[in-house]
Amino acid sequence: MKFSDYCMDKIILILLNIVGMLCISEYLGMAGNTASTIILIDILWFIILCSCITVCWYRRNKYFLELNNRVNVLEQPWLVSEVMPVSFSLEDKEYQKVIHNIGAAVIGEIHRIEDGQKEYEEYIENWIHEVKTPITFLYLLINNNINDEFIKKEIVMELKRIENDVESALYYARLGTAYKDYLVQKVKLNAVITDVISSNRILLMNNKIQVGFICDKDIVIYSDCKWIKFMLNQVLVNSVKYSPKKNARINIKIIEKDTTVELSIEDNGIGICKEDLPRIFEKGFTGRNGHIVSKSTGIGLYLVKKMAEKLDIEVIADSVENKYTIIIFCFKKKIFLKKPFKIVRFKKE
Repeated sequence: MKFSDYCMDKIILILLNIVGMLCISEYLGMAGNTASTIILIDILWFIILCSCITVCWYRRNKYFLELNNRVNVLEQPWLVSEVMPVSFSLEDKEYQKVIHNIGAAVIGEIHRIEDGQKEYEEYIENWIHEVKTPITFLYLLINNNINDEFIKKEIVMELKRIENDVESALYYARLGTAYKDYLVQKVKLNAVITDVISSNRILLMNNKIQVGFICDKDIVIYSDCKWIKFMLNQVLVNSVKYSPKKNARINIKIIEKDTTVELSIEDNGIGICKEDLPRIFEKGFTGRNGHIVSKSTGIGLYLVKKMAEKLDIEVIADSVENKYTIIIFCFKKKIFLKKPFKIVRFKKE
């Protein structure tokens, strides 16, 4: 709060004091007081007025500075009424009551929205789990009753696409409460990648895509295995979706560095244009290639980015149009104590 602004706010009080000084001066002059006495009284009045205004400004400025500091550190600003500094001003007390009532109304509305969102998420999760049952049944029905391999592969591919979309919907619904589904454990990246490739083998074979996997040794990280599988599956399905019709290839590589483990998935598909590359992780963004491939939804990479952020994994993308696209996952190494603490017992003297 600027001192000049405070003075302008108190301009009526200041003008009333000036008028009062003039009236008192005129009265004292008519009463026979000397000019020096009148000037001395006016000076004292002016000093007292300036002192009062300065002290009041200092107190109000200090109060609002402290209030702003408390609000700035609040993660939930609508709780400001609970942290407002104590004030003996009647005006401040009334403001606190009003702000407290507003805050209570906001909190009530937030709880109502959260409850509605929670009910919606539970409904979506239950619906998705119900949908999985007939999908599994259809897989069994196809394998046991359809002999034509071509028709079987086509139907299985469509079922796989439905299953992937269902999984995306499930993880999308869980994004807000992802912390409830975390299970951080030792994860062998080789085994995870093998599982992801195996689960998409029909999709890869039908699109005649060769998959190369390079890893010098069995590398272990600490993260959530299920979420990592989902992210890798999304990237792999994307690579298949945008793969060329001839000589399609996907290379998967794991490189262990000093502080990170890098897992890259590279394809030789249609690539991403330079203008679209910074936006590929945005929700619903499909870009120029999304208009070419009608199956694009713009949700897969968005989910990958959001999940990676929650698991503290860095995701980097690079691409050259009509040449390649590479997605790199950077896992941070967890450093543990190699030697246990020694307990030293002191002998009593």
